[in-house]
Amino acid sequence: MKKLKVRGDFNGIFGNLLCLSHTDFCQDEFGNNITLGEEMEVTAFDEDADENGNRDDLIATGKVERAPDWLQNHGSKWVLRINENGICHESELE
Repeated sequence: MKKLKVRGDFNGIFGNLLCLSHTDFCQDEFGNNITLGEEMEVTAFDEDADENGNRDDLIATGKVERAPDWLQNHGSKWVLRINENGICHESELE
């Protein structure tokens, strides 16, 4: 089964945590609002391009959890705990 794919801002990476949202929602790959919750397994993506200008998104997979207090103080509500595969470009999986 394909994991839910949601937008993430890969400028908001703190170790193995990726900030997903400052609200209870984030957008999926089709622009739909998705309600986030504990333990959801998702793949986050951020649009990127290769050296030739072809789209090659950054991706990270893991489980959603509430942001720790130190990130909540900066407005984050939900984060992705990135799994052992880390962050890569989508082309690296093909």
